[in-house]
Amino acid sequence: MHLERISFFVSFAVLQILINLVNIAARKQVQLRAEYPFTYQTRSQVFARTGLPVDILGVEQFDCLESRTYETYQSSFGMGSTSPITGTYFNLSISTADMYGGARSRGKYPYAPSNTLYELQLDKPSNFFGLYVSAADDSNILRFFNHDEKVFEPSLKDFLERLGEHRAGYKGNKTYPSWFGGYGNSGQEYIFINFHFPNGVVYNRVQFVQGNPGSFESDNHSVGNWTRTSGRRVMAVMENE
Repeated sequence: MHLERISFFVSFAVLQILINLVNIAARKQVQLRAEYPFTYQTRSQVFARTGLPVDILGVEQFDCLESRTYETYQSSFGMGSTSPITGTYFNLSISTADMYGGARSRGKYPYAPSNTLYELQLDKPSNFFGLYVSAADDSNILRFFNHDEKVFEPSLKDFLERLGEHRAGYKGNKTYPSWFGGYGNSGQEYIFINFHFPNGVVYNRVQFVQGNPGSFESDNHSVGNWTRTSGRRVMAVMENE
C-alpha cells in the first residue's frame, strides 16, 4: 500500500475520533445547583416572553390555598392574569407550614404522601425549574417530561451525597433553632435546588413522586427560561438519564 494511502486512512481515523469526542462533549447536560443555606428562592436570572431579564419569571408559593387535597389547581405563578405562563397541578395536597415544610416555616406548602405523586403541567415549555425542598430524603423523586417523553429524572439521593463537605450546612430547619444547639429536624436537609436545562431542551410536565416511607415536602415552585445560573454547582447530568 502506498504511503499516501496509508496517510489518508490514518488521517481519516484521527478525524473520526475527534468528531466522536466532540459529539460526546456536545451531549446536553442538565445542571443541578444548590442555593446557599438560608436561601428560600432562586437567584438565577430568567426572562419573560418580552425577553427582559427579571429576577424570577414566576413563583408559586401556595399560601392562598387551604390545607386539603385539590384534584386540580391552576397557578399563574404569582403573576395574576398577565402571567406569560400558567400551570395546572393535579392531585395536589396542601399542608400548613410546620417543622417539615414551608419556606421560612410560613404559609402553606405542597407535599406528596408516601407512595403517591402529584403533577404540574405547564401551558408553555420551560428550561428552568427551581424549588425549595424541605426535610429531604432518599425517596423524593422528580420526573421531567416534554409531553410524553421523559426528559430527565434526577436522583436527589445522589444530589445530596454530592454536596460533600457542604451537606452539613443544609441540615435542619433554620427557622426552628434547637435549645441544645443546631436546628430542628437536624437529620434532614432544607435546600433550594435549581435545574438548568441546556439550550434546546425543555419540559412542560413535572411529577413530584414520593416512595416509601416519608413524604415529599417542597415550596416556592419557580419556572422560566434561564439566562444566568446561580448557586453552588453540585451535579451535571446527561438528559434522558
